[in-house]
Amino acid sequence: MKKLGIFLAVACLLTLLAGTASAKVIDSAGNKFDLAQDVLATAPVEGDYVAVGLNVTLESGVTGDIFAFGRNVTITDEGSVQNIIAAGQVVNIRAAQVRNIYAGGGDITVAAGTEAGGVYIAGANVTFSGTAQDVVLAGTSVTVDGTVYGNLTIRSDNITLSGDVTVGGKITVVGTVKPELPTTIDESQLTFRRVMARPKKDEPPKLGVSRFSVIMACVSLVTAVLFALIFTLLRGDFFRDRAQEFKRTVGRYLLYGLLAFIVVPVVAFAFMFTVIAIPISAIALVLYAILLYLAPVLTGIVLARLILPRVNRYLAASIGAVVITLLMMVPYLKIVIFLLSSFYILGAVIRRLKPHREAPPPEASRG
Repeated sequence: MKKLGIFLAVACLLTLLAGTASAKVIDSAGNKFDLAQDVLATAPVEGDYVAVGLNVTLESGVTGDIFAFGRNVTITDEGSVQNIIAAGQVVNIRAAQVRNIYAGGGDITVAAGTEAGGVYIAGANVTFSGTAQDVVLAGTSVTVDGTVYGNLTIRSDNITLSGDVTVGGKITVVGTVKPELPTTIDESQLTFRRVMARPKKDEPPKLGVSRFSVIMACVSLVTAVLFALIFTLLRGDFFRDRAQEFKRTVGRYLLYGLLAFIVVPVVAFAFMFTVIAIPISAIALVLYAILLYLAPVLTGIVLARLILPRVNRYLAASIGAVVITLLMMVPYLKIVIFLLSSFYILGAVIRRLKPHREAPPPEASRG
């Protein structure tokens, strides 16, 4: 069942990857999915709309939820939208009626004319000019010149509250500098929580290795060896085959793994918002995390079987696990090893999940 789940998820991802050169449009029960370099949507959508691309422009009139991800995202909807979930380098949102807005990225703007129930934004430069019941904003720079009927929460060190801003409830500000309040806001509405940077103590650097570090290193080595022995016992043929084909397939596996490393979590989280795909997305994310955790040890087993072909497979697997674990303890080298091993193992798994054609049965001998 797990193999079927991850196969379906990876198959969907590989299909989506093909959309970088040409647009992919999927319609299902009123829902629509767009994947292209430039997404321009002008036709109404009765259900949910998912758009992924470099430049995403939605002017389609969506009655369900909007999921938009890209470098430049512009959402303009004159109708009634359920929820808007957007992420990008530049995000501009203007919706006449929307239940909630969730956005993250670089420059994010909720323009005037937007009326929302809740607005929750985290970005670098955040601007809110619409109307909402409750608003939560976090960013390096936050500007508010709209209307908030309920509570306003801001976490930033650079806050601008224009003279047109109106807040009916409480204002909570978390930062290092207290913002200046316009005449439209009463001082009693504001709760300011100052964040102070802790001064660094001038302590001499500690030399040597702590006892805790030694204990954790020993635990890591023992755990790696146990995993190596267990996997060699259960799937020794897998590591033998990967070692035999390593020289001619390593480049291809690294490329497959790089694509999977980037795309799997993005698409899996996007599919979590659809009820039907939640089980597949959950299985894919769990298996993805497990593979990343075990990737260095699994790669060490393959390399050990490649370098030590005549050594007992259990001994070779243990040596590979120990060596790769020791190398993972080097501060900067561990990042390189983790990435390369993750790419290789993800690529190998994806390649193994590719269906193979069975050879046709031999013709029966004629009597």
